[in-house]
Amino acid sequence: MKKLVMVLSVVMILAGCAGTMPDKADLYIEVAAQSAGVYPPSLEASVVGRDMRTDPYIIMYNTEKDSIAMLVSRVPPQVMVKDSLAQGLRAQGLSRGDRSEITISVVIQELQAKVTKPGALYATKAGTRLQLVIGNRGSLLTLDYNREANKESVLRPKVLDLETMLNGQLSDIVTKILEDPRVRTAIKGKM
Repeated sequence: MKKLVMVLSVVMILAGCAGTMPDKADLYIEVAAQSAGVYPPSLEASVVGRDMRTDPYIIMYNTEKDSIAMLVSRVPPQVMVKDSLAQGLRAQGLSRGDRSEITISVVIQELQAKVTKPGALYATKAGTRLQLVIGNRGSLLTLDYNREANKESVLRPKVLDLETMLNGQLSDIVTKILEDPRVRTAIKGKM
């Protein structure tokens, strides 16, 4: 009887330790401190975000072991990208103006990390595509920003590892937008 209780206890402990997949992915964007004075203090712009992805899932596991496991983002990605970009632009001196003649639109076209297992190794492909559209008093500038990463591993990648890949791509793109001289010129109206 004692052995049975001991065996059941061990099984229950091990079952409790088994990793469970979260139901949503945690994405965030890290951008370095921005230089003030990039834009004159009187300049205002509105920043909007749109999600034009065909697939709402941020992380997908498509292997025999996982069948198909899919996670959406805890925070809508278009909101997160828009807020990070707006915060960086404000730090550079651009004021928020919802009725401004200057509009900055961030369109998410792709944001996904997908895990497959075509053979002995797990293959991960992470891709991020954003389109930035700046309208300034009738002039229009459209820029595309893309990042992609591929990785193979013996062990099944953890959700945290996939989040880290996507977070790095998003952070890199928002940083590039904030540093892009074409963006600065378009916002200042010198296109």
